[in-house]
Amino acid sequence: MNGHFDIAGLAADFTRRYMAVLKGQLPKTERTYGFEFEFLPDRILQIEDVADVEALLSRWGKCANGAVFFENGLCIAFEPGGQLEYCSPPLVAGDEKRIDSFISFMEQINAEIRSHLGISYLPRGYVPGRRDAPLCLTSERYVSLHRRLAASGTRGHEMMKATASIHLHVAICSIEELLPLFFRLCSLAREPLFQMSAPRREIWDNTDPTRCGMPPCCSEPLTETEELIDRLIRFGLHAVALGEEVPFFKTADTSFEAFLYHMTTIFTDVRFNLKGTTLELRTLDSMPMDAFRQRWLQFISKTAQVSESC
Repeated sequence: MNGHFDIAGLAADFTRRYMAVLKGQLPKTERTYGFEFEFLPDRILQIEDVADVEALLSRWGKCANGAVFFENGLCIAFEPGGQLEYCSPPLVAGDEKRIDSFISFMEQINAEIRSHLGISYLPRGYVPGRRDAPLCLTSERYVSLHRRLAASGTRGHEMMKATASIHLHVAICSIEELLPLFFRLCSLAREPLFQMSAPRREIWDNTDPTRCGMPPCCSEPLTETEELIDRLIRFGLHAVALGEEVPFFKTADTSFEAFLYHMTTIFTDVRFNLKGTTLELRTLDSMPMDAFRQRWLQFISKTAQVSESC
C-alpha cells in the first residue's frame, strides 16, 4: 500500500518511534517549569520596526537563530505581528527569587524599548484592528502559515498578529505520569484562572480546526500513555501540512522527521513539546507581570499535585 495513504501504518510506526524518543529522554530526577510570555506592540509595526527592536536588544544579548539570548538564561523571539516573546530556561518550583528577577528583567527591557524606540509592549491578550497588518516575519514557516490561515477560517490572521498569550511548561518526569499530567493540563485549560478570554477564544475557534482547539483526546477515557500518543499522532496526521494544503499523510514527505516538524505547527490548547520533554499549556492571555507571578505559582501548585515521582 502507498505509504502516503496507509494512515493506520503511519500512526502505528510514528507512535512506536515517538514512544522510543520519550523513553530515551525519561525518567528525569527533577521537575522543572518554564514560560513563554508574549507582549503586543501598542501600534501596528512594520518589518523595519522589528529590525530596530532586534538591533537594540543585541546590545544586551547575543543574536542567534532569530532570537536574542541573555546571560541570565532568558531569550526573546518575535511573533508575526511584531509581538515580543520572552522564553525562560527551566526553573525549579521553589526558585521564587529567580522568577522575580525575570519579571524585573522583562519590565526593564520593555522600558528600554519604549525609551529608545517609542514602542510600548502591552500585556494584553488581544488588540483589535490588526488582521491586515504587515507580516513581520518572512520565513517560509510564517509565510506558509499566513497563506493557510487566509483560507482555513475567518480569524487566523488576527491570531497571528493581534493576540498575545502566556504558555506554561511542565517537565514530564516519567512515562507513568504523562497521562494524568496531560489530563490535568486539559482540565486547567478550562478553568477560569487559566482559560482563554472570550475574545481570544472566538479567534482561536475560527482559525484552523485541523491545528487549533482542545486536543480531541482530552475527553476520551484513556488508560495507557501509548493510547494518548496514538490519538495525538492521528490528529497530527490529519492536520493540513503548511505549504502543501493537504493532510500530512498525503504529503510528499511522510518521514518521521518531517512529522516532528509538522507537529510544531499544531497549536492545540495543550501540546507536547519534545524539546525538553514538556507538556505545554497555551491558553493564558498575556497579563500584567505582577498578576503573572501569582498565576505561575498556582500553575506549579496544581501540576505538582499530579505526581511526586520527581
